[in-house]
Amino acid sequence: TVTRGNIFPAQSAPARSWYTPAMIEVQTSGAKPADLTLTNIIFNDAGKHEGTIFAQAISDDGTGTSDTSRNTDYVQDAIIASNATVPSTITLGDGTVLRSFGGESAVRVTNCAQLVMKSGSVIEDDQAVITTRGSDADNKDAAKGPAGAVWLQGGSFTMEAGAKIRNINGRAVYVDGGEAQIGGTISEITGNANMWQSKVKDGTSGSAIHLRVNASATLTSTAVIKDISGGGSAIYVTGEGSRITTDPKSIITDVTNTQGIHCASNSSAQLSGEITKVKNSVALSLNDGAAALLEKEGSIHNNTCATAVVYLRAGAQLTIYGKINDNTSTGNCAALYIVTNGNSSHAILETGGEICNNSNGGSKYGAAVEVQQGDCSFPMNGGKVVGNSGPLGAIQVHKGSARFIMNGGEVTGNTSTTDGEAGVYIENGTPTAELNAGKAQSVTLVKNVSSRMDEGHVYISDHFDLESGL
Repeated sequence: TVTRGNIFPAQSAPARSWYTPAMIEVQTSGAKPADLTLTNIIFNDAGKHEGTIFAQAISDDGTGTSDTSRNTDYVQDAIIASNATVPSTITLGDGTVLRSFGGESAVRVTNCAQLVMKSGSVIEDDQAVITTRGSDADNKDAAKGPAGAVWLQGGSFTMEAGAKIRNINGRAVYVDGGEAQIGGTISEITGNANMWQSKVKDGTSGSAIHLRVNASATLTSTAVIKDISGGGSAIYVTGEGSRITTDPKSIITDVTNTQGIHCASNSSAQLSGEITKVKNSVALSLNDGAAALLEKEGSIHNNTCATAVVYLRAGAQLTIYGKINDNTSTGNCAALYIVTNGNSSHAILETGGEICNNSNGGSKYGAAVEVQQGDCSFPMNGGKVVGNSGPLGAIQVHKGSARFIMNGGEVTGNTSTTDGEAGVYIENGTPTAELNAGKAQSVTLVKNVSSRMDEGHVYISDHFDLESGL
């Protein structure tokens, strides 16, 4: 075991002048790579840090205009760090443990550097030592605070099956540009609002994985994200070009009072894995132009929430080929909630997709789908909305100019908990329901729905199968 001492000296480099160093630095000069492989060794930061500023030290861009004179005021960037400018690899092999990072991260890789965690390698906190992290970080500046156990800035990270990041206070993986392939287990992560990019608006964003600045991450078939808590989100994706992909058999589970995946600001998600056992929060939240595709293998199931397990707002888009089944809500809607908040949001159910056996235990809104307001829409080109239970309609078109367009599939076998209607429920204002093809158990129009064709309308094609009438 190598343990950080109480006092560690500053180090100098051309770009950073004098600064607080990592325990190990893997750097390059010219075209020669520099690789490091560790096995059967423990590096313990013991939660210690030199300096008081939790942020990235200042680097000279070559113009001489950057002030690097106070870089020793900044905490160390990692236990192991590499800013390699040619492809170079840090490999954490079997028996390697990085414990209780005290600075910005346990491992930082930038530029052309790569980090590989092999089976049997671990990054963790000693919870007797780390009870919080970055408590003296600036509590107003989102650009200050610890980054995460693994910190990428343009580098790459491969976490193989059998590798573990566990018992971390704050954040497991922070990708500020770069690419991560996650095949191991990230578990027992407690969100901490002192972390970098967690102060303004985002809360404890991305306690397991945080993606920004054209960053991408893939949960491979062996990936497990579990036991995440502390509020905010387990996975956070922001910015155009940033993307989360979950492969079949990957799983996000046992997430408490914390969103499963939160996508914002034109980011995207392609989901073929499972999201399950999210408790008291949203399983998938799409915001501000974010778009997601739930593939045919993808499944969002057995989650509990207050307002729908899938939430779309402010121009979000969702296409469903997979399943949103067996979820429960204490209010509003159990499965899919579509709202505006600036720009209208849209979800599409395609052939093979399912929104089934969801239960809204509240006193209002749809059991399975709530098309809330504005010009929000829910086209249904196929698939099933079956076996859902809630107050008013399996699909509710609530108000404004919200639209439900049915080109195929079925809305059948749903039940009302208020002895009301359980099929398609059109409630208020100037909504549109176009029933071109498919089958529905019932369609209900409330009396305050406009009857003028130019202010929304209901159209039922002679190709449509309406079980119990209008």
